[in-house]
Amino acid sequence: MLITRRTDYAIRIMRTIAENDSEGPISVREIAERDSIPYQFARRIAYDLANDGLIKVTRGARGGAELSRDAKDISMRDIVIVGQGMPICSRCSKEDGWCENEDSCSVKTALEELDVLVNDYLAKLSLAQVIRPEEDRPYSTKK
Repeated sequence: MLITRRTDYAIRIMRTIAENDSEGPISVREIAERDSIPYQFARRIAYDLANDGLIKVTRGARGGAELSRDAKDISMRDIVIVGQGMPICSRCSKEDGWCENEDSCSVKTALEELDVLVNDYLAKLSLAQVIRPEEDRPYSTKK
């Protein structure tokens, strides 16, 4: 699965908001500057994150973006879906008619299983686990 630039930016925006959470709302302009994201692009992504209920945005002098719930209750899958839609590893596993061999192809089944694994991992990995390396992560490679 390839993470798009838009999804990468959405993850960075969410990370910055989560890291700033104890200080209150943070402006999208400040997020864009901290994370080297073009401001207009950051605004559009923040709008989508707010529409999907991952952040709250308040207008005004003391306004800005903040998480809508605790970082441990926001999965990386939630963020990826806002950035690029449902995570898939291959079009053949999700798009009927994409390939003329789909009815007899064993690779399609393997790719569908891979999609399940990727979605499961992203659903189990919380924003809190990403921003706090000391948190236990699903499938951690640390010993």
